[in-house]
Amino acid sequence: MAATSAATPAAAPLARVDAVRSLVDLSDGLGDAWFAVAQRTLRALVAEPDLLQALPPAEPDRFARRLLYTDPVSRFGIWALSWPTGCRTPIHNHHCACAFAVYRGSIEEVVYAVNPGSDAAVETGRALRRAGEVGGAPLERGIVHAMGNRDAEMAVSIHLYAYRPDRHPDSIDRCFVPRS
Repeated sequence: MAATSAATPAAAPLARVDAVRSLVDLSDGLGDAWFAVAQRTLRALVAEPDLLQALPPAEPDRFARRLLYTDPVSRFGIWALSWPTGCRTPIHNHHCACAFAVYRGSIEEVVYAVNPGSDAAVETGRALRRAGEVGGAPLERGIVHAMGNRDAEMAVSIHLYAYRPDRHPDSIDRCFVPRS
């Protein structure tokens, strides 16, 4: 679902503040309610044309993960990820709830199924996410996926992860191999 915004420029920052405030209120519960607010927050963020203005520019040929916001008590963080052409993640799952939205360009998400106790992943679906679209899942859904940019232009996505950055270096729990 593409995000649309009829908000005036003055209303956009208020929408972001309200959405982030809701995340703080729900951040102790990582289920569907948290994920719904995470999606709302991401839609508000990607609707802001100047969202990345305060960040240093990403190098055009390198993947970059830049922190946009961290909860004051480290319950979640919001990152901007810059994806050069051909950049892909490994097949992975998360140790936390995660949500993302495409800010610029498009990101291909490939979803996999994994049998318990196995490292072999079988592709079950693909989606090409365009600017304004959201994805991800609450932790309870156990999403296993890979993401990448197959377009000629740099893509940028905004990711919201519900984990304490002081306890984990990133959101990935485990990596898997494709089953051939």
